[in-house]
Amino acid sequence: MRYSEIIGGIFWLLFGILFTILATGYQFGSVTQPGPGFLPLGVGLLIIAFSLIILGQGLKFFKNREAVVPFSKPGGLKKVAYTVLLLLVLGFLFEEVGLLVTVFLLLAISMLVAEVKSWKRIIFVALVTTLGVYILFVLLLSQQLPRGFLSI
Repeated sequence: MRYSEIIGGIFWLLFGILFTILATGYQFGSVTQPGPGFLPLGVGLLIIAFSLIILGQGLKFFKNREAVVPFSKPGGLKKVAYTVLLLLVLGFLFEEVGLLVTVFLLLAISMLVAEVKSWKRIIFVALVTTLGVYILFVLLLSQQLPRGFLSI
């Protein structure tokens, strides 16, 4: 049984439902003139759809496989704790450090915790994702995000 897919699917399903409910508090507008609630509603519905797919994939293997206890691998809980601690620390430092440094560090350290062995792969994925976040939010969507002490 794929506990991670089942638990992840349930989490994202609940998150998507909450997100969609909160989006209904805004005006939707129309397709040609979307209001402030149009995008959040669409995102919420997409989260629900994808979570149902993930949940379905996890449940598909429920009948045919043995149950595996989550975090049964040695150090599994420690990795989860490191990741949660990393998210909290970077969340508090987001304003001071800035978006680009935060995204890069989050990905690089998360990949180290996940035991990705290749430094080239870690740096490549972190750089490409950071660049993608910058292009999407800063250049395409013109969002003002924290630049941090480096002013980048």
